[in-house]
Amino acid sequence: MRGSKWLLIGAVLTGWGLTACAGGDGSGGTPAAPNSPGSTASASPARQPPLSVAALKSVALTGDDVPGSPGISADERTPADTQSTFPPASDVSCQKMLDALGAHGASAVVDQIFNWKGSIWAGGGTLASYRDTGAEQAFTQVRTSLTTCSDFKGVGYTGKFTAHVERERLPRLGDESIALRITTPVAQPAGLRSGKRVSVRSEENVLVRVGNVTAHFTMLNMDHDDHFPLPLIRKELARIAEAQRSGTAVETPEPR
Repeated sequence: MRGSKWLLIGAVLTGWGLTACAGGDGSGGTPAAPNSPGSTASASPARQPPLSVAALKSVALTGDDVPGSPGISADERTPADTQSTFPPASDVSCQKMLDALGAHGASAVVDQIFNWKGSIWAGGGTLASYRDTGAEQAFTQVRTSLTTCSDFKGVGYTGKFTAHVERERLPRLGDESIALRITTPVAQPAGLRSGKRVSVRSEENVLVRVGNVTAHFTMLNMDHDDHFPLPLIRKELARIAEAQRSGTAVETPEPR
């Protein structure tokens, strides 16, 4: 799971245990172009030293990027934060997908929470740096898993759940990009949603690779499909690419 510094709304975001995890106002935009690999500007990730935690934090989105945001965190993930006491998902391919989205095996990881203005549902982000071709392997694992992963059962903080996975369309981003949505029927606590006993938790997941770094964005809502703001994603990707080109924020971290 992510670091203990997450805001309270972060607990709501991951309360069902589904993932490891900006029109500028945070309302989100609707992807319209087919999902496909992006440019190949960073064609040789194996030759690049991985970005350090400090480097990832330096390129992470901040409150200045989202005017009016109540708060945006950027916390290093330690090995202890990655450990989970929950049993694996019922479908092996789905579990492999979740592990890859969760940046298991990365050399440096920074997790973010985006508290949008006027919304009780937070967005999430994970920047992960890999050695050699680890980022490509993580991306391939997600893409391959989606060919067979469609439904799975699991256990989260609120108990057992059944989830459905669908791939979504996404504009061309980074060296490779992919989007998927995980939906889960949820029995609502009394009083949370008057007259509605079961709602659907809908979480968008966008994974983009830039060289040997992956950027994972999530957007959550109930009974409504939200999309992580594309302008913010593009701004993040530009910062990652610049850090890799300049080499000023690169160092080789110790093995995790």
